[in-house]
Amino acid sequence: MKRTPTWRRTAVAAVLSLALGGMAACGGDESAEDTSSASAQLEEQADDETGQDDDLEAGEPVPEDDFVALVTAAFEDATSASMTMTTETSGMSISADGVLDYTAKTPAMRMTMRSEEIGDEPIEMIMVDNVMYMQVPDLGGKYLSMDLDEPGNPLGPMMTDSMDPSKQAEMMRAGLESVTFVGEEDVDGESMERYSATLDPSAALEGMQGMQGVPRSMMPEQMQSDTWFDDDGRVRRMVIEMGELGSTEMRMDDWGADVDIEAPPPGQVTTMDDMMGSMTQMS
Repeated sequence: MKRTPTWRRTAVAAVLSLALGGMAACGGDESAEDTSSASAQLEEQADDETGQDDDLEAGEPVPEDDFVALVTAAFEDATSASMTMTTETSGMSISADGVLDYTAKTPAMRMTMRSEEIGDEPIEMIMVDNVMYMQVPDLGGKYLSMDLDEPGNPLGPMMTDSMDPSKQAEMMRAGLESVTFVGEEDVDGESMERYSATLDPSAALEGMQGMQGVPRSMMPEQMQSDTWFDDDGRVRRMVIEMGELGSTEMRMDDWGADVDIEAPPPGQVTTMDDMMGSMTQMS
């Protein structure tokens, strides 16, 4: 029972980062034609609108709508990727790694989270067919399943909205205050293009189900989100500064690699009702 508030803070921080970062989108078939860089796509948009051929320069502001379209396009033909994430929030340091698959009707995820503040044992999270499975301590190795489509599930609306590209676009556009093209940078020996955005988190989350009850006092007045795109226009790195709430860094690599994400065997799965029933029998 003592861990529950920690899990809730962790879930809020993780979902907040994913939601405001616009990292989730429904997948499609990988496109071999769209391999232009992020800045080239923006320049092409500008050329179509003005008829001029202007190169995007470092330090130049980017229209909010163009940046939203850029992030959305990065995931329109997404297939699969590996992911690493570190989060500092509420006095906790959380690290996570896993894989993502955008090719199914609803995105799938397998992720392992670790934190000294939560405990020595890692927490494994699997999401398949809109069902979340969490292997947490004290369950004897079993996974606690949560149907995200089930009415009344507090995590359901947050997770489904964070995986809905239309919701992502709406939230990002509602919260964006400014975007700047920082320029090209070397990231672990690879040239990437960096964009820096300032967001109003309250405005961005206003329409997100399950987040309306989060007190504004818990959120900073502004958030800073930096996004790095590779030469193919794919999101590869994101750093989100959330003020007193903490910060999150995410890396997405190995785009298109084979991933294996499956639900745990039925014998290894339990539900909250099963847990409550067992506790009643023990009493």
